[in-house]
Amino acid sequence: MVEILKPSVELLKGIKLLKAFTDTELGELIRLGHGTAFEAYSNIVIEGELSWGLYLMIKGVVGIFKANKLSGELYDVGQLREGSFFGEMSLIDDNPRSATVRALTECYAFFISKEDFNRFLNNSKDLKMRFYETCIQNLVSRLRELDDNYVISQYQLWKSALKKEAA
Repeated sequence: MVEILKPSVELLKGIKLLKAFTDTELGELIRLGHGTAFEAYSNIVIEGELSWGLYLMIKGVVGIFKANKLSGELYDVGQLREGSFFGEMSLIDDNPRSATVRALTECYAFFISKEDFNRFLNNSKDLKMRFYETCIQNLVSRLRELDDNYVISQYQLWKSALKKEAA
């Protein structure tokens, strides 16, 4: 992990989670965080660890992995690219990380601590409301995607089981 230059306002405008912020607000946010480089195949966050803040993907691809609670085996549940984000749930609650995020390529991310981000949001009720509305929209979108993937996986399991039974 190596500290890198901070992103531009224009770059942050492309991140869905920050779409409700003005250029001035994004500039202020940039002053609060720091850029970090991650080598390919290095863990950025680990499921079960304490959550410290939000990561905004500037460059690269990360994999999202969930541990099987019985076996401990990691399952690949998706990938995120430039313009994506993770760790947003840590801004809402104090629960541990819900997944492991691993760099699949060399990655650059911009990190903002929960403490700094919350202090930033507390500057304005309007700002806070705009952010949480955007956050909810993104969480709902991810929940719908997970729901769709669950239905597809259940269908594939049943189809596979019926094939084995018929054979």
